[in-house]
Amino acid sequence: MAIRLGSTVINCSDLDTMTRFWSAALDLEPASEAADFRLLRGPHVNLSLQRASTPVATRDQMHLDLYADDQQREVDRLIGLGARFVRHVDDDPADDWAVLADPEDNLFCVCVKPADEVRDPGVRPGPPGAGPAA
Repeated sequence: MAIRLGSTVINCSDLDTMTRFWSAALDLEPASEAADFRLLRGPHVNLSLQRASTPVATRDQMHLDLYADDQQREVDRLIGLGARFVRHVDDDPADDWAVLADPEDNLFCVCVKPADEVRDPGVRPGPPGAGPAA
C-alpha cells in the first residue's frame, strides 16, 4: 500500500502540559520543540500535538484507544500523570474499557486487550513462531 498513517494529531492549548502527559503516558520522546507543534515519537507510533489557533471547544470528534494487558494498573498510572477518570464500561465480557480524559479533557479509552491479541505494527505476518521480521 502506498499510504499509511503517519501521526494522530491532537489540537490543544497548552503544549507543554500535553507534551509531558502524552510522552509519559505512551513512552514517547518529543522530536520537535516548535512553539505551535510537537511531534512525539515512539518505536511503533507517532503522536502530534498542535496548538489550536482558536479555543478547543468541540469534543468527541475522535479519540484514542489504548490497549493494555493490565487495565487497572494503566488507568491508575495515567490518573497519576494527570488524566481524569470518566467512566468504566464492562457490560460485555469480551469488550471492556475505561474512559479517561487527558489534562485538556480530550477523551481516550484504556481497553482490555492483551498484547498477544494485537498485531505489533513492527512485525510482519509469517509462519507461527517466526518472530519479528528483520
